[in-house]
Amino acid sequence: MKRSLARRLTLVGVATLLSACGGSDRASSGAESSVASAGPDLSRVVCVSKQINEFIFALGAESHLVAVDLTSVYPPQIKELPTVGYHRALSAEGILSAKPTLFLTDGNVGPDEVLDQLRKVGIPIDIMKPGGSVEEAQRLMTDLGDLFGVRPVADSVVAVWNQEMADVRADSARFAAAPAPRVLIMHFGQLINNYLGLKSGGVAGRMLAWTHGVNAIDSIGGMSRLTPELIARLAPDVIIATEVGFDRLGSPEAFAQLPGVDLTPAAKNGRIYRIEEDKVMYFGPRTPAAVKEVGAMLHPELATPDR
Repeated sequence: MKRSLARRLTLVGVATLLSACGGSDRASSGAESSVASAGPDLSRVVCVSKQINEFIFALGAESHLVAVDLTSVYPPQIKELPTVGYHRALSAEGILSAKPTLFLTDGNVGPDEVLDQLRKVGIPIDIMKPGGSVEEAQRLMTDLGDLFGVRPVADSVVAVWNQEMADVRADSARFAAAPAPRVLIMHFGQLINNYLGLKSGGVAGRMLAWTHGVNAIDSIGGMSRLTPELIARLAPDVIIATEVGFDRLGSPEAFAQLPGVDLTPAAKNGRIYRIEEDKVMYFGPRTPAAVKEVGAMLHPELATPDR
């Protein structure tokens, strides 16, 4: 059932905010009803979620955006918009300079004081739960379709997305007959400037399962800080590195010389690959293509050419 905008819009007076990297259902306060009943003002939206921003562009609603965060880099034209900084290290001044009529986030935002300052000056805050599964991500797409008044577009995007997922899942079934490589997905943390390994159970973990790979980190949820000793001990057959860290080194050969990485089967056998962070950090309309890309990395001898 379509939820009203009044229920979904989180305004001044919300008592609690999400924890640092967790998700939460959106909540509303009694103070919002008189404002939200007329619908939110979408004329100047500041959004600090790369997943939500990609979805807004997919819906053709990008004209509402006046600023985004530094990690929102897809589609390429989003880079033409001003940024308000890294979503975990925002400043109220940067956000307010964009004169937002709505601040949109998936809850992975900070510091908390900045959100408090926005509330104090009356900036509406909409916290939209991120999509932790394909189904939840598609629900986010339709919620955004409702928010921006383009639900038919959202339904069309989801229909195509579902068909492409079905096609790539069927196409990936052939990988089950091949040996399952141990895979380490390395992500460079922009805030703490060191390497992290994506654990099982998340978006990347699901993609590995679909492509018949085994996550070298078998613990569930989030990320694990990597040390040279841990990387060597994990002994991955394949390393997939997100672009921020990979591009600093510039080539698979240079990446293979990192301490710990140099001792892995992946380095010794030349099986180090680059992938854009957003493809393995959240589900979206590009997920089917990303699954195919990962499958080609894990099973190059079985990969089908692009059509």
